[in-house]
Amino acid sequence: MSTVVMHNVVSVDGFIADANDQVGALFDWYNNGDVPLDENGLATVSQASADHLKPTLASIGVLVVGRHVFDITNGWEGKPPASAPSQ
Repeated sequence: MSTVVMHNVVSVDGFIADANDQVGALFDWYNNGDVPLDENGLATVSQASADHLKPTLASIGVLVVGRHVFDITNGWEGKPPASAPSQ
């Protein structure tokens, strides 16, 4: 039997992004350190954050995102965060 874990983030007011389509303070901590979270190096966090996040990221088998996120990240150039398989 498998375990399924779902993490869902939505904006109640519909306005997570700022006028420049950036998430700003909500995700600033993803770039506030010098430890890369994965081989993409797109997110660099503190050692404490990396120690907390890496086991979770390593357990991800599928990453499902909306079309807009996929477009603005350019599909992560075929290398999605957390090393999830690219389909």
